[in-house]
Amino acid sequence: MPPTIVLIAIAILGAIVLVYGYRALTAYLIFRSLPSNNADGPSEIVDGETVALTGELEVEQPVESGDAAVENADEAVGAYLWRARLPDNTNSDLTIDEWGWERQHWHTFASGIEWGHFGINADGQTVRIDPSWLREKTDSEALTELTLGGITNTERFSTYLWDRWYTYLCDRIEHRSFREFVGYVQRHNDDVDPDRYLLEARPLLEGTPVSVSGEVHIEQGEPILRGTSDTPLLLSDAGFDGHRRWLRQQILRKGLVTVGLLAVAVTLWFEFYVPLAVLVVAYLVYVGYHFVQDIRIFRDFLERLWN
Repeated sequence: MPPTIVLIAIAILGAIVLVYGYRALTAYLIFRSLPSNNADGPSEIVDGETVALTGELEVEQPVESGDAAVENADEAVGAYLWRARLPDNTNSDLTIDEWGWERQHWHTFASGIEWGHFGINADGQTVRIDPSWLREKTDSEALTELTLGGITNTERFSTYLWDRWYTYLCDRIEHRSFREFVGYVQRHNDDVDPDRYLLEARPLLEGTPVSVSGEVHIEQGEPILRGTSDTPLLLSDAGFDGHRRWLRQQILRKGLVTVGLLAVAVTLWFEFYVPLAVLVVAYLVYVGYHFVQDIRIFRDFLERLWN
């Protein structure tokens, strides 16, 4: 029987293996459920059927906070995926404009999706998309429920909607100060500076080619595509094949981490410590590399101030 401290290390590795293994399995199941780009859309929309559609986004009513999320948008914003982030320099008064969002390391503390009244036009048929299942499935919050400041939890084993397998939006990304969302979010107190917080958005604009699958429901003669417990809502602006390629990469990465950590845990049980030493050294090299990068970024920031 290994020493107690080794058993603790095995238990920790086992917990991480379960998390990554679950994520890899979930990604694989969604990968299996995705149609190809060559899948033919249904000639007729039938209530309760699962459909896969590819076409252009149509926006009947833009999302209310679309102008804040997308600067100088050429087309109406039908929906956007978002994540809220806070910086490493929590003890500093530097704002995003002073520091620059690209010069800082950020930690996600919330994620969600906002939408208006929008749909997809495929083969001359318009089907409205209702993303509410995504918010419910991932236990995400509406932007109006978000509070800046106070005690913020940024360490979560579960993935955020931003990183979930159901959506793959990569055509465009926006970086916005929360100063633009003062009318939509809450602050813990009046001293909280919204310029210290960053919102990243992946928007869907009118006319964007999108691929979506889910279960269709006919309500008052209007077809609406939703996700259900049996049929997830899958949404991509890179086509179903692009979504599949991304999922394949995620499965490979999560699978390799799962297998690698499991192998280290097994070797620890047999009191063979070389793989653990290699893992620790690799982690220290990773930390050291990012520390050097941080020093360079801070040096560039100081040079910019002096100049």
